[in-house]
Amino acid sequence: ILVTVALPGFHRLSDESHSAAALNQLVGAVHFARHAAVTHGRTVTLCPARDDTCLGRDQWHAGALVFVDLDRNGRREPEEPVVGRLPPMTGTGRVYWRSFRNRIYLQFEPRGYTAWQNGNFLYCPTDGNPRLARMIILNAQGRIRVARDRNGDGIVEDASGRPVICPV
Repeated sequence: ILVTVALPGFHRLSDESHSAAALNQLVGAVHFARHAAVTHGRTVTLCPARDDTCLGRDQWHAGALVFVDLDRNGRREPEEPVVGRLPPMTGTGRVYWRSFRNRIYLQFEPRGYTAWQNGNFLYCPTDGNPRLARMIILNAQGRIRVARDRNGDGIVEDASGRPVICPV
């Protein structure tokens, strides 16, 4: 009987832990890429990747790559040094990147600003439950903030104040 009562709470705690871990990975990756651009004094790109190859849109759950983008084209060339990697996300879910200029990747300039790419990363659990969705919002200066649930309905709101919706 005790297990029957405790199990739903454990599942919810586990799901919330996966959401928090995904959000923390994204925040760390964005901070790292921004810092790398400033440190190297060059444009640095953060892209969804497996090994040393950038992947297509919305493949962020497979891992990410941070590299010095010498030609600033958003694709890693063999001569461009890799400065960091983000492992595949643990647990289940997907990450979506939406930005001004509609790029698959995120670039930081040597001053730490984005390449005019204000936008957001949205983590959605596999089942699409918006109560477990998490979002970080990035401004053009390269600063991030975590989206909050301002109206108390259990769902975080985007930069415009609308509840986040997980893509189908």
